[in-house]
Amino acid sequence: MDDESEPGRGWVRALFRWLGAAAAIAGIVGLVFQMIEWADSRNPPPPVPTTSVDAGAPTSTVKANGDEQFVQAEQCVRIVRQAETLVLKVAPCGNGTQRVLARIERPVTDEGQAIELCKAEAPAYVDFHYSNWEKRSDFVDVVFCLAPA
Repeated sequence: MDDESEPGRGWVRALFRWLGAAAAIAGIVGLVFQMIEWADSRNPPPPVPTTSVDAGAPTSTVKANGDEQFVQAEQCVRIVRQAETLVLKVAPCGNGTQRVLARIERPVTDEGQAIELCKAEAPAYVDFHYSNWEKRSDFVDVVFCLAPA
């Protein structure tokens, strides 16, 4: 016999139709969100501004975005807090800045090793900044040996 001819069975069929429609709509909504997420991940990062190190310095430019991978020896930097960590940001030499005496790129295990490297490479250093980019495997650890500008 046909299900529709049996009394009381029509509601079961209607329920399955509604559940099927709801599952199809949920699948489409999920697909739309995945495509939006994928499209956002494909956007290139904004361009990095460039600025001159200082008026008396050579005319070369440096990227002044706080991304420490671009900080070089002899530049002046300001230490700023970004997302729970301290980072170096290139700044014109002056009050409140520090000069990078040495930039040492090599694996470093702790602060004691960073101090020893600064003593050897830049004996006049006063402070150091240790950046461990272990989360980003395309960068090595870097120790910046610093002195007041």
